[in-house]
Amino acid sequence: MENRQMDKISNTSKVDQGNEINHVDSQMDTKIKEIMMTKIPESEILNQKMEEAYQKVRAMQPGKRKLPMAVKCSTAAAILLLAMVYCVKNPTFAAQLPFIGSIFSGLEDKVSFTGDYSDHSITLPTEADNKKQKADTKPDAAAGIAADSKSDVPDTGSGVEGKKAGEAGTKGEEAAGSKADGKEDSGPGATADTKSDANSDDGALYQVESGGITVTIPEVSFDSNGMYLALLVKNKEGFAKNPLRKDQLGFRAWVKMYREDGSVEDFNDIDGTYLSFEAEGEYVDPYTFQGIAQFSSRDLDLTKYTSCELAFSEFQQRLTTGKTMTATLPDTNEEVSWVDKELVQYKGDWKFRMDIDVQEDSKQEIVLNDANSQGYGIEKVIKTKYEMYAVPILPEGEHAYDYMITFWDADGKVLESHGHDFTKMGITGRDISTVTVYLLKWEDFEQSKGKNWRLQPEKAVYQTRISFKDE
Repeated sequence: MENRQMDKISNTSKVDQGNEINHVDSQMDTKIKEIMMTKIPESEILNQKMEEAYQKVRAMQPGKRKLPMAVKCSTAAAILLLAMVYCVKNPTFAAQLPFIGSIFSGLEDKVSFTGDYSDHSITLPTEADNKKQKADTKPDAAAGIAADSKSDVPDTGSGVEGKKAGEAGTKGEEAAGSKADGKEDSGPGATADTKSDANSDDGALYQVESGGITVTIPEVSFDSNGMYLALLVKNKEGFAKNPLRKDQLGFRAWVKMYREDGSVEDFNDIDGTYLSFEAEGEYVDPYTFQGIAQFSSRDLDLTKYTSCELAFSEFQQRLTTGKTMTATLPDTNEEVSWVDKELVQYKGDWKFRMDIDVQEDSKQEIVLNDANSQGYGIEKVIKTKYEMYAVPILPEGEHAYDYMITFWDADGKVLESHGHDFTKMGITGRDISTVTVYLLKWEDFEQSKGKNWRLQPEKAVYQTRISFKDE
């Protein structure tokens, strides 16, 4: 009888302990849900809230009876799991957290101009870096700076005038400016809601907000023919939900290059720079785009310049919707129709300035000056860190745009174009110790591209093989 009573007391004690633990877990779940439903703008607050949760969990534990270690571990795991699930289900919340990781490493093999940019990247001071180093770094000592108002970049009608903020580094360049003074411009696309102060107390040298859109450039990589920018673009109002391309964000930008003697050269026409017009990447959530922009041209030699001034005047999205248009062909009187896709434009004023560093550039140039009896040949082949291209020799009266140069690597596989310039080929991840070069007439190239690329040797008007020295 006494043993039964002891068993009953023991079982009752276990039930009470189980109820107590369940009660604590219920209170803990409620507190976790409250915390996770709270809109948290910064990681510091997130850490504080999580610490408060832990303290309250500890306070819930009975004074004379400790929770089992398994319960403690499951509690911590539950908090972490709930945080992860909440962030996955709520991307706008996740977007508020500091940007973690590298845009280059995440996208460099997904864009059309592939390259190992993360291996040759220069990290630029972003907002998080600026806050972390604020106590030790003076604003006028930064090597990279936002462009000031003395820029000759064409007025984009953003309503923002820059102000000089200081001197930068040992080169004496002007420090981050583009500070809004509240004056409106009467130019096209003018907006009063602009802010491009890149040197405020809470700002960042490579983070500028204007018109509700914040643009951050956390990384850059250079080769002799171009610069590659990692872009993080956040739209406070959200991007369009039906973009024609979900891996692209268009833009209108202006580029100026500065030489060591202070002289300047621009790479723009009436519509902006011809070096780049879009970034390739992904929409992380309805408010955030991350991507890589290629500012490149075979006529651009960055070794001649010491700094670059870059100004975005708008970002663009082409939509899936549009207006149906019709027209009649003049020769056949045939009526044709097409859909003129809608274009959404986000106007503002985002200005940056950065030092140019191509010290790691591995440019090689092999001069051939070789031609066959028909007058077809190759003058030279150029290889940079990320791409390869060649200059043709043609008979008198022929034009380069009527011909195409292709390359096969040491494995006998054709190289693919490097971005929007189809005359330059990407070389990352390819064995180019030995390369075969083919010069083809355009109509023959059309018949031997894509899945028919193996026809190129028999259709080429000239071919040669070259080898690059080890770097």
